[in-house]
Amino acid sequence: MMSSCLSNITPDSLSGVIFALEGVGRSVVLLNGPTGCKFYHAAVSDNQTIRQFEFDPLNYPERWYFGQPRVPCTYLAGGDYIYGSRDKLEEVLAFIEATVPCDLVCIVNAPGAALIGDDLRGIAAEIIRNKPVVVMETPGFSSDICSGYERATIELFKQIPVVEAARSRPATVNLLGISIYHKYYAGDSAELQRLLGLCGITVNCVLCADCTLDSVRRAPQAALNIVIHPEYGAKTAYYLQEHYGTPCYIAAPPVGFAATEQWMSDICARLNREIAPFTQDSERARARSYAHISRINSLTGLPKGVSFSVQGTYAELYAYTAFLVRYFGMIPECLSVLNARCDFAKRALEALLDEFGITQALGRDIFASTSELVFASGNTLAQLKLRQRIFSGIEISLPSLGYIDVIPKTHQGIQGALMLTEQVINGLLFL
Repeated sequence: MMSSCLSNITPDSLSGVIFALEGVGRSVVLLNGPTGCKFYHAAVSDNQTIRQFEFDPLNYPERWYFGQPRVPCTYLAGGDYIYGSRDKLEEVLAFIEATVPCDLVCIVNAPGAALIGDDLRGIAAEIIRNKPVVVMETPGFSSDICSGYERATIELFKQIPVVEAARSRPATVNLLGISIYHKYYAGDSAELQRLLGLCGITVNCVLCADCTLDSVRRAPQAALNIVIHPEYGAKTAYYLQEHYGTPCYIAAPPVGFAATEQWMSDICARLNREIAPFTQDSERARARSYAHISRINSLTGLPKGVSFSVQGTYAELYAYTAFLVRYFGMIPECLSVLNARCDFAKRALEALLDEFGITQALGRDIFASTSELVFASGNTLAQLKLRQRIFSGIEISLPSLGYIDVIPKTHQGIQGALMLTEQVINGLLFL
């Protein structure tokens, strides 16, 4: 049995670059590389931000699209790595310029293509005339998705002219660190904008999460940059602070009532806004949640004492664990770390585990887990099912098991706390 193989799907820096740029509305992300680098990224992007309304094999028949509406590619072959990709780039860029309605063209080199040395920017400048072009020459194959994502978001600000006029609305913010690769990105964005709106705070741009090019250009005008997933947004926030003077607020994702209340309190204090409208919304939701938990607890004693496992980044592990432990009285059996190089909230997580005497949970093998609830990607949940584990799985990240979310959902904010409460209760009742 091989012990050196990967036990999970681990997106790399190339994925981070592509998903960041695909998150800008009306953009075309051209991959200069072989078709094997295209299909997964195009499928995920189209599933998260639907562009094709029917699966018709005759849709998008052009040889750059191969039947998928997103991430066209130059389908490089062996000879192209020797003689260069100019001819194919010129052909597809001419097609995009003439026939594809878009506001932004992005060219991303696949790792192998980065070795060719083609002048991507020069080639694009000869053909694309009336719209901005962003070029990512080297995607950093050996890096993780988070670093690739932030390389792309920072390059957006470096390569696209922005508006640097004096800020006209002091209660305007940008949300950073939400990616279309986050499972519930649309619901997360909608819920956080709803909560901020209760207190009169306007969101200008949810960067690279189905944002507009104009909102990216206006980003320096915001009074505050709020980072939701630090692994995907902290470096970008620091870049904007250094170059445009915009202050930033960075915290773990607001998962659960207490975390969301602290999140809103901090932001309202920074922007001098009245928090009372949000507090009323939170109190109503807490009352609704309590009513359901109390009824279940009176019959079964649950969910107190239930074991759980979570797989995610340090910030995600901290956010979920704090809510599940402090609010439900549950016990973490395994906390499995993804993208360990991104260690924001690691110390906070360790302090939380130390406080409750459960430090042994961190770093355990999730595939050896025997916990009753598992919060992870669909890929991990499927592997656990194949190992005959008995548990209830709650998806918190991609890849997904395939459940289609017609109604946008979230695990963040007040509505996210209610959804997690619902999933925990039902997960235990139908275990």
